[in-house]
Amino acid sequence: MFTLPRTPSQMFGGIGSVLKSFVRVREIVDGVVCLNFGRKMYEYRSIIKLTTLNFSLMSEEDQDALIEGFKGFLNGLSFPVQILIKNLPYRLDEYLNSLDKIDDELSDVMRDHAHFVRQLASRRALIKRNFYIVIPADQSMTRNKEEALRNAQTQLQLRCDELLRQLERLGLSGHRLNDKEILHLYQSSFLSEEAKLFPISDNLMAGANNLMVSAKEPQGEKPDLQTLLEKDEDYLLEEEKPDKKRKKKKQKTKKQKTPDFVSVPELIAPSSIEVFPWAVRIAGELGHEFVRTLVFVNYPRSAYPGWLDAIIQVDEPNVDFSLHISPLPPQQVTSRLGRKATEFRGSVLASQRQGKAPDPSAAIALQDIEGLRERLARGDERIFSLSLFVQVRGRTRRELSERNNRLVAAIRSLDFRALPAHWQHHAGLLSCLPDGDNQLGRARLFGTSSAATFYPFTGSDISMDSGVMFGVHPNGSLVILNPFNSQELENANMVVFAKSGAGKSFFLKTVSCRLLPTCNVYVIDPEAEYNNLCERVHGQYVRLSSESLQLNPFDLYGRPDALEEDEGTDEGNFFREKILNLITFFELLLSDEGILSQKEKAFLYRCLIKTYENRGITMDPRTHHRTPPNMQEFFVIMSSASRGDKRFGVGEDTFGLSDRLERYLHLFPSRTRVILDNRFVDFNIRELNDALKPVGLFLITEFLWTKLRQARQERVLQRHSIILIDEAWLLMQFQQGAKFLAAFARRIRKYGGGLWCTTQNSDDFLGSEEGRTILAMATMKFLMKQDSSTIESVMRTFRLSPGQRNFLLAARRGEGLFSTKSWTPMEVVASPKEAEMANTTLTLASSVRSTEALLEELELEDLEPPLNGYSKKHPERA
Repeated sequence: MFTLPRTPSQMFGGIGSVLKSFVRVREIVDGVVCLNFGRKMYEYRSIIKLTTLNFSLMSEEDQDALIEGFKGFLNGLSFPVQILIKNLPYRLDEYLNSLDKIDDELSDVMRDHAHFVRQLASRRALIKRNFYIVIPADQSMTRNKEEALRNAQTQLQLRCDELLRQLERLGLSGHRLNDKEILHLYQSSFLSEEAKLFPISDNLMAGANNLMVSAKEPQGEKPDLQTLLEKDEDYLLEEEKPDKKRKKKKQKTKKQKTPDFVSVPELIAPSSIEVFPWAVRIAGELGHEFVRTLVFVNYPRSAYPGWLDAIIQVDEPNVDFSLHISPLPPQQVTSRLGRKATEFRGSVLASQRQGKAPDPSAAIALQDIEGLRERLARGDERIFSLSLFVQVRGRTRRELSERNNRLVAAIRSLDFRALPAHWQHHAGLLSCLPDGDNQLGRARLFGTSSAATFYPFTGSDISMDSGVMFGVHPNGSLVILNPFNSQELENANMVVFAKSGAGKSFFLKTVSCRLLPTCNVYVIDPEAEYNNLCERVHGQYVRLSSESLQLNPFDLYGRPDALEEDEGTDEGNFFREKILNLITFFELLLSDEGILSQKEKAFLYRCLIKTYENRGITMDPRTHHRTPPNMQEFFVIMSSASRGDKRFGVGEDTFGLSDRLERYLHLFPSRTRVILDNRFVDFNIRELNDALKPVGLFLITEFLWTKLRQARQERVLQRHSIILIDEAWLLMQFQQGAKFLAAFARRIRKYGGGLWCTTQNSDDFLGSEEGRTILAMATMKFLMKQDSSTIESVMRTFRLSPGQRNFLLAARRGEGLFSTKSWTPMEVVASPKEAEMANTTLTLASSVRSTEALLEELELEDLEPPLNGYSKKHPERA
């Protein structure tokens, strides 16, 4: 325990003084922190970072179950832990600067969006909350540092794995911090501003405890420093043995102290720390921060479970919470409880002898103690020593005072009391570091039931450091996500479920527009809702109608330099996969319910193989670059035997498939008329009749899938791609279409893409095994306002609580529950220009003009395809 300073302020200036008094870290090895508390031996810690659950959205039954699970977690603790919660401000500078740098047709929209985000940030604080658990290792009895470190690593690994398993039962997930993450956590614990602006680089970490070398030196295999020192020592000993005079002369020479290397503590230590009675002033490279510690000293008689959530979620950045939990031995606690019970019992007896009524508070306290002793004896409860500290930061004394007053008012509103640690703020700073060391003390005894009410892992922050804004939390924080961040998300797939008019299209339009600077967006639009957005971003408009589908389903890709050995590879297997996809396509086109018999499929297979062979295309990948056949050629081969032509040898069409196909021949051009040369492509299938919409949707999806695979085979760095299918239930209602879409969702991640599906008929989507597969493969899920007729199936599928169910039924337009790992409320917001672009209302005149232009171009010759549905008078739209 630190002693009180002797002066009104005590200055710890210089790295050496700060290291000695405040920085206990000595080394970080394989996720283990070696700490020096001034004792004979080092102590060791590991740190776990956790995700959270939205406690407030849970039903009362789920909250009770969670608290019961937390009780079991506490009862299983055999060592003290520290729970550290850091409320950090969002850093939007990088995100906003990237928007301001965009200099193309999207510049006006992106700058309007940046201005809108700045307005949101000015209205209230944008906070990111991180949750950590600091786990200690038992003190080692050996003084051999290497052996002590190995023992600590083994013990900490077992403890971390066990704690993570226990927390998974509560619905929480987490990971153990590596060396760089631990170093950054310590850096932010001293100076949070500088930690964000100037994080410690890998090169600086590599330079700790090592010699600096020239970057021009050849990087060969070098012996470590310890080996070199041992060799030098042996060499000196051999040289000194024959020369005793030199040895005596050297003993008389005064020994000089050799400077040390740069150490890990020096990387995180601030330049100076000044201790005042009312705060601690920490000075760094750019400026200084004032730090004040508040200590919870008084607790109410009763508190509802999860009361800490209301304080943790306070709208204040730069506020840390440190909860120290230490289980006490039952023998130690039982004797103290026995003394307290004797005191209260004596008070009751004294009142009775004096003829007075017993004090009700003493009688109730006696009952509580007796009940606790009984539960302790049965093993149902344990006793814990709990200390709760709040660390408040501010760049100025005024900012610190204002933030402190607001936080104290929030604590008092819950009938708790927290006081500043006057003259002990330096000890408070040490208690809030991730050292797992309670320097302030100020502990209180709690049983398991009362300690479980401190449940701290509440909240729903799913934001990332980079990405685009998806929406805002109810507390004002932004939801910023990068769908292609493979370190935090398994894939970029997303599903959106909402009733008509809930705002799902508005959400997808705004998010896809924000992603356009960094990725391609391909939209399959069944209701022409994306025409306005396509025009505003100068996108590529592709119209599929009952006159022409514009796509040749027989398209292949291939390289002239392909090898014969590629036949068994992914490129060689593509031809087989193409044949199977074409059979699925003909099932949708020619059958009544999307299913053909096995004999019909066998006949189609023979015809397809012969059609490609007629163009010189076989299983050999070296033939795949040749001109593909078309639907007219396929029809000729399919109906050849019926017309008496035996040249192709496919057999007679006894199933009538050619007769069914003949009425659709006019839909398919001899060559594909679509060239994907734009980052936003809108495939409009509104003018297709209901029978052809699933066919058009499948045809477009298979075409995009072919293009994605082609881009990968070309081995050229490509932009990420989002394939957005609006009203995916149109394809999901057919079994073969559902299977294709499920396989597409499983494999698109490997090709740098993401599949986004949206639907308002959730029952049709969720009623199949393939639909549930797509849900399982979607890392991101967004449930918006639901109808009472569909809420039950949504609730069962996503395992929602009654509280979440009621939220979805009462949600306003644009509100919903978003999930990457846990559900969180989110509201869709947009800047004025984004809202204008996402507006689906178009004037009738402009719609008619664009349709007429498309019809004129579709009547042109097949050999030279038009520029994707746009008139040649406007080449800039291509």
